[in-house]
Amino acid sequence: METPVIPLLQQVHIGLGPNGYAPVASAVAADGTACARQYGQLMDNLLRLCPGHVWPKDSYKANCPSPILVNQRHQGHLERLHEALTSAITDIVQRWWSDTEANFPQRMPLAKDEEELLRWLDDQVSQGKAMPFSSCRGSWRPDFLIKDSPPVFREAAANGDPGEGEVFCITEINARFSFNGFMHEALGQEALDDMGLHQLGLASATNSAQLLDGLMQLFQPELPLHLLRGEELGMDIHMFVNVMRRRRPGLTMRPITPADLRLVPDPEGKTGFKLCCVVGKADQSAASSTTEAGELVEEIHQLGLELHQRELAGLEPEMLRQISLRCFNDMRTVLLVHDKRMLGVVKQELDRLVSRGVLSPAQARVLDAGIADTMIPGSREMNELLRLAQKDPDSRNQYLLKPVRGGKGAGIVFGDEMNPHEWVAALERLQSPVLVPGVSCVVQRRINPRLYDVVVKESDSRARYPLVGTYHVVHGKLLGLGVWRTGPDRICAISTGGAWMCSVIRQD
Repeated sequence: METPVIPLLQQVHIGLGPNGYAPVASAVAADGTACARQYGQLMDNLLRLCPGHVWPKDSYKANCPSPILVNQRHQGHLERLHEALTSAITDIVQRWWSDTEANFPQRMPLAKDEEELLRWLDDQVSQGKAMPFSSCRGSWRPDFLIKDSPPVFREAAANGDPGEGEVFCITEINARFSFNGFMHEALGQEALDDMGLHQLGLASATNSAQLLDGLMQLFQPELPLHLLRGEELGMDIHMFVNVMRRRRPGLTMRPITPADLRLVPDPEGKTGFKLCCVVGKADQSAASSTTEAGELVEEIHQLGLELHQRELAGLEPEMLRQISLRCFNDMRTVLLVHDKRMLGVVKQELDRLVSRGVLSPAQARVLDAGIADTMIPGSREMNELLRLAQKDPDSRNQYLLKPVRGGKGAGIVFGDEMNPHEWVAALERLQSPVLVPGVSCVVQRRINPRLYDVVVKESDSRARYPLVGTYHVVHGKLLGLGVWRTGPDRICAISTGGAWMCSVIRQD
């Protein structure tokens, strides 16, 4: 008798069929009336949890009431991938400046002022004035695609191998903005829970309460929380403020802009300055100091940061240093982990990480399969890619360009969208490792994703699209799967209209 293979991910309609759910591909799931009713119930649940005007671009409307059914194999695969990735990146960041043999600053150069800031921060760690990176890794939200692999049977899966035809492959780490995706996932799972999952023998694959508790580990709830934004319109940060004002009334949150920031001399302090913000007339009772210009200001102890790198570069060096001691995400996370070049550095370092005992050989294999091939500017791999493009113009069809500091899919260009001359010219510009704003990109090998039967709206017919997965991490701890995105577009983002859904798992 042949050993059964591991079940695949599948989207399911809940409340249908003898099991309490049915795959969207099945005949029993083709009940348009039931699907429309579920969509209406889900919308009501989401709006009860957070008002419609707070959801960015009405993103709640893009949520699908039919979740993705995962199993323990998927959860275990994610845990192994996360553990290996976290160990690798933590080790690399902590020896970024000290490992002269690895020479990371030359392989992945930063802007001069950014390098000076991180070197200063590293010096603060050695003086005990700042925490080591391992203690303040902040909030990460990796994105992954699912690529095909040969079928794997239950015995192999028990040994840690991926399941049948599915390998999670990380394409980027979103670590610029701490709240990124958290509230969509948390509220989406709560809305599903309220549709009676438990009675159907299902449970949320990610626990909303644990997810939000993990988010709260980024700061001290007993101290005022200042939220610094500039050009970024913001997504989950607005939902966070709205929800937490109702659920945690003792939490003080103040939105501020870079123009509100002030430095107040503090000769007795560890760094010689207090970081403060101007207080408006309505909040004068919160003022703790007065500037030389007579402005009332409040001291900032912790800072949620949603500034783009160019906005950070526009701040005075001392202001940026003081921010770096109080902000989340940590500047090492913003400037190194979020950078798309980091995935390329990790893959280059796999052998060294094994030889140093940071990773086991099995963990290195997990990362080799679980990170998209990423070529960084100025690397040997990028030079080889240029030579290949010059010999084989069609090779460009297997790759894409991705800005090293982008997000939300902005600026991604597929090789088959360029002619051979344009592709070669783009690669020629990437033969130097020097960071050039607006130019520097990584090149990633395209992943041929597995397609799944999905229904993205209550009125839509079934289609076959890829799934883009996410997961959430705070200070190195895996909190669970995030939302899944899907749709017909090559680049699928909630911010540009992609459909999203949450995950469920059988209770048995």
